[in-house]
Amino acid sequence: MLLVYAVALGIIAGLLTRGRLSALGSVHIKLWPVALVGLLFQALLFSSPLAQSVGRLGPSLYVVSTTLVLMALVFNLRQPGFWLIIAGALLNFTAIVLNNGFMPASPDAVAALMGSPVLPTVSYTNSALATGQTTVGFLGDIFALPRPLPLANVFSIGDVLIGLGGAWFVVRTMHNAAALRPWRHVAAADRNA
Repeated sequence: MLLVYAVALGIIAGLLTRGRLSALGSVHIKLWPVALVGLLFQALLFSSPLAQSVGRLGPSLYVVSTTLVLMALVFNLRQPGFWLIIAGALLNFTAIVLNNGFMPASPDAVAALMGSPVLPTVSYTNSALATGQTTVGFLGDIFALPRPLPLANVFSIGDVLIGLGGAWFVVRTMHNAAALRPWRHVAAADRNA
């Protein structure tokens, strides 16, 4: 959810620095359908009725869907800010894989969000409270975007990097010279023809 704020801030920064919103429409993201399938599957995985039926397969399905998204990100490494997005996604992926398919959540961050260090009881969630047995807990959800802010949630260092990369991508793309002045490329092609 932090990414929503980052993209919004990126758009505002891009507009304030005289970038063009229309430039975002000229971006070509490789394997975007693969990433979309992975993200949509995660949305289904964490919602009823699928969440009620996945049982012990949940963590494995979560890792597979995250792998799909990560693969699509790597194919877009040359996009502005994507190296930060990939770094953040890798940090999150590491925490998830090393903790058996669950993202560890700091009890303090959960308490800041929920009022107590208890995760909501649902059929399947990708989070688990960090304990003394948690591996690389510092890569887990250790920060909280508290209520009453919209989209309040806990988030990780990886999420921060993903957000920074997303904002950077938006601002740089809004200032992309090719997207801002497409007529120059057409004129150059006409001269070379």
